[in-house]
Amino acid sequence: MGADTIDSDSNLRNEQLPIKDHFLGWQCRVREYAMRNGDGRPTKGMRPRVLLEDGAEVASAATLLLVPIHPQESIQQFRFMALKTNDPRDRLKKAIELLSSTFYQHVENFSGVMTGLFSGSSETVKTLVNKKSCVLEFDYQQQSFRIPFRVRVLKKKEPAYEFTYWHNFLFNPYLSPEVKVLGFDPNWSGAFADPSS
Repeated sequence: MGADTIDSDSNLRNEQLPIKDHFLGWQCRVREYAMRNGDGRPTKGMRPRVLLEDGAEVASAATLLLVPIHPQESIQQFRFMALKTNDPRDRLKKAIELLSSTFYQHVENFSGVMTGLFSGSSETVKTLVNKKSCVLEFDYQQQSFRIPFRVRVLKKKEPAYEFTYWHNFLFNPYLSPEVKVLGFDPNWSGAFADPSS
C-alpha cells in the first residue's frame, strides 16, 4: 500500500462502477448540505452503522470522512486554519466556509476511501483492526447503501491520517493527539444501494 492513498490500487480496481458514482454523488451532496445548513454537524448520512461480515454490530454509528484522492492541499489549508488562531469559533467558521464552498462539488476528486478518528482505547478500533474488514450501512433521506470495506490503522505521517486529524481538530479544539485513525477502503463489487440510482 502506498503512502499517498489508503490503497494505491483502489482507484484502478474500482473505476467507473455505477454504484461508486451513485454513492460518491450522494455523499458529496449530504456533506455539502450539512456544511451549508447544519453548521457542519454530522448527519446520519455521514455516520454509518458498522457491522462485521457476519452481521454483528460493532458500532451503531461512526462519524467518517470522505477523503480526497489527493488530500495534500486540504491538509495544508486545514493545518493553516488550525494554527492561525487560538479561537475555536473562528477555526470552526473558517472550516465550514471552506467545506461548504466547492469542496464537495467535484465528485471525481474522491475515490470512496473514508477515514474515522477514534479514541486510542476504543473497542471498535480493536475489533475492526482484528477483523480487517467491515460492512458500512448508510441510511439517510430515503437512500441506503451497504458497502463492504477493508480496514486498517493509518500511520501518523500518512496523508489520509493528517487530513483526518486536522479536519477533526478544526471542529474539536480539545482533540487528543493520542487518537487512532482508521482507513476504510471500499469494495464496490460487493456494494448494494436502495434505490439503486
